Amino acid sequence: MSESELKLKMIQLIVSQKGEVLQELYQLILSRVYKEKERKDLLSSLEVGYQKMSEDQEREEDAFEWIGRDLKFGGIMKKRGEVWWVNFDPSVGQK
Repeated sequence: MSESELKLKMIQLIVSQKGEVLQELYQLILSRVYKEKERKDLLSSLEVGYQKMSEDQEREEDAFEWIGRDLKFGGIMKKRGEVWWVNFDPSVGQK
């Protein structure tokens, strides 16, 4: 079913409702639409915040000083906010 067909069927279904059912449908649609928008806004603001934190060199230095050591992997300084894939297979690297 195409998006336009789906919208038409939803409108037809809504138009056929009355009273309490119509009110419930309205509230359900509103809550779903606004919940999704709030979720996207929250994720967006979190991503922006984490990105800004990882780009703040002074904050990075404070964090490394606080933990008392450098986070180095293969001679490369790891920054907070970066994603590194790690193999936890116990058979790797064993004799």
